[in-house]
Amino acid sequence: MKPYFYLFSIEINLYKFFFGVALCSVPVVLFLLRKRFEFTKKQAAFYSGFTLAFGLVAAYLTAVFKKAMLSYAMGSSYVESEKLRNYGIPIFLPIFLFLYCIIRKEDFRKLSDYIAPCVYTVMTFVKTGCIFGGCCYGRPDEHGIWNENLGYRTFPVQLYDTMTSILIVIICIILIRKIREKRSGYIYPIGGILFALTKGFWEFFREHPIEQEKSYMNTGFTLWQYWMLALFIACVIWIVILRLREKSSDRK
Repeated sequence: MKPYFYLFSIEINLYKFFFGVALCSVPVVLFLLRKRFEFTKKQAAFYSGFTLAFGLVAAYLTAVFKKAMLSYAMGSSYVESEKLRNYGIPIFLPIFLFLYCIIRKEDFRKLSDYIAPCVYTVMTFVKTGCIFGGCCYGRPDEHGIWNENLGYRTFPVQLYDTMTSILIVIICIILIRKIREKRSGYIYPIGGILFALTKGFWEFFREHPIEQEKSYMNTGFTLWQYWMLALFIACVIWIVILRLREKSSDRK
């Protein structure tokens, strides 16, 4: 774990660096995929801006809801130092996209397939920043990685989280190549289910300095595992609705 990198005596915060890389990955991924989705460069640029703008809004909303949930659980006002939290991006972003598609009368299935890989690419790079920054750390582990901020070794949960996020990106791209032409609209919810399962699993190995975040409402499950449960349920319902509509269309 190395929070800072020095380039020509300039101190670079590696977490912020990878956060910047995460933002830059959005237009890169969408421009690489635009021909497969038959979008123009202008459309790709617009959807890149849309994803970035509402992705940041989603991260802000996540921080707001986290503060409200912890304040409720603690019975007092919780002071949140961070203004952005990335966990809620996969949950909130498709809501904004759905509203946009209703207003503009655009194809929500196609657009959700289109943005799916870049959403989980962002999650991958942000978590890579956590590896170097030492945040979102795992439980104390004498065989783990050294955490300079804490002064002891921790289980490398950020590394494993990053690896599973990369795998989800790869699966989304494979699905775009294999099934999108036959079944549009499935890529995002499939990625969401995989993200919820893997992120929820790694939460068992994370350490949370706030007890109510570690065991929300004293249930034994972390605050973020409840978020992942909500994402999982939402994505399952999404797929069920798609399947019901397909069956209804077949009958007609």
